[in-house]
Parts: sequence; C-alpha cells; structure tokens
Amino acid sequence: MLHIWLQFHVGAQLAWDGGREVWQGGARNVATLYEYWLFFQLEALFRSKFDCTAPLHSVLVEKDAGLPRLKLQRGIELQSPIGGAWSAKAKRPLKAEFHFNKKFARNKNHQKGGSWTRGVQPDYTITIWPAEFTKDEAEACDALVHVHFDAKYRVENVEAMFGTEEDDEPIQDRAEAEKSAPTAAKYADLLKMHAYRDAIRRSAGAYVLYPGMAGDGKKFVEFDGFHEVLPGLGAFAIRPRSDGSADGMEALKAFLDEVIEHLSNRTTARERASFHAAESYTLREDPVPYGGLMLAERDGMSDTGRALPPAEHHVVVAWYDSPEQLAWTLKHEIANVRLGKRDGTWHIPPEMSSAVHVLLRSHDYVVAPGLFKLKTPSYKVYTADDLKARDYPGRAKGEIYAVFEVAADEACADCEWNGKEIVRVLKAFEARRSYRDVPLSDRRLADPRVLSLRELLKAMK
Repeated sequence: MLHIWLQFHVGAQLAWDGGREVWQGGARNVATLYEYWLFFQLEALFRSKFDCTAPLHSVLVEKDAGLPRLKLQRGIELQSPIGGAWSAKAKRPLKAEFHFNKKFARNKNHQKGGSWTRGVQPDYTITIWPAEFTKDEAEACDALVHVHFDAKYRVENVEAMFGTEEDDEPIQDRAEAEKSAPTAAKYADLLKMHAYRDAIRRSAGAYVLYPGMAGDGKKFVEFDGFHEVLPGLGAFAIRPRSDGSADGMEALKAFLDEVIEHLSNRTTARERASFHAAESYTLREDPVPYGGLMLAERDGMSDTGRALPPAEHHVVVAWYDSPEQLAWTLKHEIANVRLGKRDGTWHIPPEMSSAVHVLLRSHDYVVAPGLFKLKTPSYKVYTADDLKARDYPGRAKGEIYAVFEVAADEACADCEWNGKEIVRVLKAFEARRSYRDVPLSDRRLADPRVLSLRELLKAMK
C-alpha cells in the first residue's frame, strides 16, 4: 500500500503540459495519445538495442522549476536526445541518438545537419554514426545516417497511405487536375516520407507508424531504393494490446536489427555511395570548360558500360627526351615511363594501373598534342634491354620501364596543351595525395606522374 501511495503521490506532483492536448475539455485526443504512446515504445526499443548511459527520467523530467515537469510535448523538440552506443566489441562500433520532434532547419552547408530546402520536423528520428567519429565529423563526411518515423493514427490500412500496385498511376500536375481528380492526396503520406528522406541531409529511411486494422494482415510494407535495407520507405502497423504491450513491434525490432547490421558493415553499396558523395561535394569546384571536345560516354575498354567521370579518369603523364623517341612511340604504339634503376626503389602512383590515357611531354614545357588511349588495361614492365631490342632510341641503361600499349585518340587529336599549366596542375593534384613523397622538380621530370582528366582539361589551350 505504501508503494502504491508513493507512486500516486509522485504522479500527482508531476506537471505535464502535453497532457492538456490529450484530455482538454474532457475529451480524449487519441491521435495525440497514440503519438506519445509510440514514443515510449520506440524509446524502449532503442534502449534495448543501444547501451544508454542516462536513464529515461533524467532526460524527460525537468527538476529546476519547482515541481518536476515532464518535458514531452507534441510538436516541441526534446532538446536532450536519448544517446547510446552499440557493441564496442563489434566489427564496427556505432553511436546513436533517439530524437522526439527533432527540428531539421534549413542549412545551405552540405557538411552540416539540417534540410537543404525548408525546415521539417519528423515525429521520431534515430541517428546512427560510427563511434570513431564525433557527430559533427560524421555529418561532414557523410558517415552519419538518419532514419525517421511518423505517427499516423487516423489510417485504417496501408493502402490508404501508399495505394496499391493495381492503382499505381502517376501523380498528376495542376494542368491535368481539371480533367480528372488528382492522385496526390491519395499518396500524401508516402510523399511526406519522400520529403523527409530527400530534404533532410543524410536521411536513409522514412517510415509511417499506424495502428492498423484487425484482419488487414499487413504488419510491414517497405519500398527498397535498391537491393539493401537502406535507403527505403515503408510503414509499420503497431497497435496497443489489451495488456498494454505493442502488437507489431516484432517487425519493427527485426527491421532495426537489419538496419544496425547494415550500418555496421563497411562493404555495403550505401557506404560506397555516401563516401563518393562526400568526396565529390567537399571541394566545391566549378566545372572545367573544355570547348568543343567530345568526351567519351562509354567505357573504352568494354564499350558496354558508362565511362568514368573525368575526376576518376586517370591520365599518365609520360616523358619523351627527343623527337626521335616521340616518333618511336607513334610508330610502335608504345609509351613508356621510367620507374627507376633495377636495384633501386620504384615510386609508382597507384592510379597508373587504372589509367585510361597517356599524355607525352618533354623539355622546356613542350607537350605532344592530343592524347593516347590504352589499347589494353594496365601496363607491362620492360627492362632497358627489352626496349633496346625494339630499337628504342636514346640512352637506356640498367633501368626498368612501365610500358603501355597505346593508340592515338582521334577524339582528342586537336587538343593542344599548355606545358606550364600542366606542371601547375600536377603539383596541385599531387599535393592532395599525401602518400606521394616524390617532389616535382626538374631533376625528376621523367618519374611517373598521373593526373585526372578533369585536372588535365584545365591545361587545354
């Protein structure tokens, strides 16, 4: 009896502004109550998956203003998110936060959190990032992921939100609205999930939580962006049972397990895509103009796939010492790059093995016009004697060469290059790659050099 009395006594002193929305005027706002109920269900689920240091009451109850006050209120962000960590001994330790009504304000800086259009505020957000990074660092390098949930009480079944495959018609624009009823209203909840996932940076999923109807037979509906669990959209049917437990939480638990397993694995396609997205937009460089040059659209090696973007299209900058050596390259369709003495250390840029073109340059900033395309991938290693056996002109003693089988690229036949500008972009390109320890100097002009096609185009006359 004392225990019951103490619970009643504490409950009577706990102020809660959010309760007015539920029981205002003697009525019961079930939709709002459902949203609060889901908060505690999701919080318990989050706490079961992540090791949380702070107890729930320390986050929800404010004690500084007289009587204790419950801070949970619909539409108002819970300023202290519930934070936790996932398995420090796992293959990829993760940190996470559970947010209630988190506001994602507009932010033009891609490396910061927020929305890139207008501010939005999902009901619940789970944010996960690698424990190796701080939250801000993870935001900046696209290693952080948001998964959003929205409560929808007044929904009878998932078809009312997302439609059916049989009714899969395009949403009409305003011009067509006069001819027939628009379909946008039918998919309003689906479009809202699209808005969350698209507008909020680093959002990988957005899902509706609804009570469902008895007999609808659907606990979970999901749309996968690709073949992995993220990115995705969907809906979960979650409703209270008579004993206070949640029917449908099993599907949500399994989904969260799958999300955690996905984010803990660094070999996923989403991981690769997020890495390249962060890398591509970090420098904020303007596009490079290249006049009337027609860059290839297809992969030159296979002629079936899409060509590499110029920023990842590597060009070997090779050296020729005399007009005779240039003529020899044109005749034999072989371009060579000196690697060093047979008994010495070779400094080989790793991009050489994936190069697509070769550019030839010589003394006094002279550069041969056009580009040579590789006829076969990668290169072969020749000795000086191997080159001499093929009548290679000039001095070649005791050295090793990387040899490329090449042909003049007709698409680039009219390209003229600025030799001094090539040296400048070579220095800038190599300065961004700390693993190169060979300085660009006049004494080592013949050493292996690699540029991206994007950087090389800056030196086109």
